[in-house]
Amino acid sequence: MKLGKWIALLALVLISTFSIMTTIHAEEDAKIKRAEDMALADKDVEKADKVVAYVNNIPITSGEYLSCYASAQYSNTLLQQDANKLGPQGKKIAENASKLFAKYPPETRALAQVLADTAIYSEAIKKGLLKSDQEVTEYIQSVRKMEDSSPELKKIVQVLGEERYWNDLLPRLVKKNLTIGALKTQIIFEQKDWTQYKYELVKNAELKIVDTNLITSSKEEVLKYLQEKEEIFNSLF
Repeated sequence: MKLGKWIALLALVLISTFSIMTTIHAEEDAKIKRAEDMALADKDVEKADKVVAYVNNIPITSGEYLSCYASAQYSNTLLQQDANKLGPQGKKIAENASKLFAKYPPETRALAQVLADTAIYSEAIKKGLLKSDQEVTEYIQSVRKMEDSSPELKKIVQVLGEERYWNDLLPRLVKKNLTIGALKTQIIFEQKDWTQYKYELVKNAELKIVDTNLITSSKEEVLKYLQEKEEIFNSLF
């Protein structure tokens, strides 16, 4: 092979490598920025702990809602990045989801998240599935071991501080998520449709919005969004 061809081939390899590395860094940057924005929602303790809504009499704080809102703002960006790794079907999902995200703003998607999570959490408590403080502590200990290998986790701790994150926010979040996970496991074990089960919990949940200036969407919009989201997913299988 002539020298000119070798140089051209080497240049092509370098360009491809640079393109891949640029994509990887862009993905990492988006995830870290999302983590930072979600953490900022809880940085001001007084504002973050303000109750802005109730779901089945369980309080929803400003921090919870704004954290979901921050995450929703990055949904489309991160979905598009991940879709490139999933082949034609992944790209189709991303295309349909993008249309859904364009139709329903972050306000609706954030409310959908906190409403669904809290409705499920409420039902899990009723069924006696609430996780103990000991289980929460053990889980957090395992998470702490991953701090050095997770840029997103590092950013969250950097924004909030060790005390606020590890001893206040994370225990509450872990207790809720582990309890939700226990109910999901039970429902799947019973061979029920988890998505439909979750939708019914949201549909029957009692939502009371306290801060209508912050939460501008509604339960009706949330239900429409969840229905269309499920229709998009089902159409691909």
